[in-house]
Amino acid sequence: MTTAQSGEGDAALPRSNSKRSFWQNLVDDEGPGKLVLWIPLVFMVVFFLIPLALTLVWSVFERTMFWMEPGFTFAAYGDFFNSGRIDSFLNSIKSAAITVAIAFCLGFPIAVFVRRSLPVHAQHQAILLFILPFMISEVIRLFALRPVLGRNGILNDALMSLGLVDEPLSVFLFTPTGVVIGEVLSFLPFMVFCGFLAMEAVPGYVFELCDDIGSGLVSTMRRVIIPLAAPGIFAASIFIFVNSLGLFLVPDLLGGPGAANAGTLVVNAIAALDFPLAMAIAAIMVAMMVVLLWIGHRMFDLTKLLEPFK
Repeated sequence: MTTAQSGEGDAALPRSNSKRSFWQNLVDDEGPGKLVLWIPLVFMVVFFLIPLALTLVWSVFERTMFWMEPGFTFAAYGDFFNSGRIDSFLNSIKSAAITVAIAFCLGFPIAVFVRRSLPVHAQHQAILLFILPFMISEVIRLFALRPVLGRNGILNDALMSLGLVDEPLSVFLFTPTGVVIGEVLSFLPFMVFCGFLAMEAVPGYVFELCDDIGSGLVSTMRRVIIPLAAPGIFAASIFIFVNSLGLFLVPDLLGGPGAANAGTLVVNAIAALDFPLAMAIAAIMVAMMVVLLWIGHRMFDLTKLLEPFK
């Protein structure tokens, strides 16, 4: 009887080990396999967290002729807030917010449509189509918009052919509108992808129930879909907002003379060898990102975004 019980216990042991996840086994591994977990962690600390921390430190250093020296001064922050740079920064915040709103209005309905209307085997293939543009250089994608948005471009030709305008419009290129268009086209796939990722956590029967009770499309989106997908929407919004602030290529290529965002301010400060000012602007952007992420996590619990993979 004892032998049988012992045999049953030995037989049960492999079954209990088989229930352990891959990550649990990896963490408990004392051999080379554990490096698979530690190498990326060390890489992120050395090349991401430490540089961000140094940005905050360097922002209070004293400027020298060609570099900076250790000290503690808020002169760089004073130069930023007491100059016209703050106006450009606020305008870039406004532009980024408009970009987020447009990206949501265009991208999230696409994510809902893919999740609700396409067969399961075709959904990821459809989302892949929105990721493919990122395989092309950002410079090429933005520069290719010039022949489309210009006065003699494809868009103006189409509007005139349809009789919607009598003469070419100059509002699409080298204007704030052109900057917003460029930012939306650059970051729209992130809204689609994050929205779809959040929608994967929504059971399919939710859509059927909404149809059965006669809920309209607007009511379903406002009361059911958007609240359930809020973590993904917020994550995409933060990503688009922060990158719209910092990607200086868009105003340079589509904004025309005088167009600037936070990234342009940083580049100009570096060109002027004012490194503490560049670090101060970067530190403000990092602080904004951290605050927004903290607010979003408190409101929506962003870890829910990964629930479809659990």
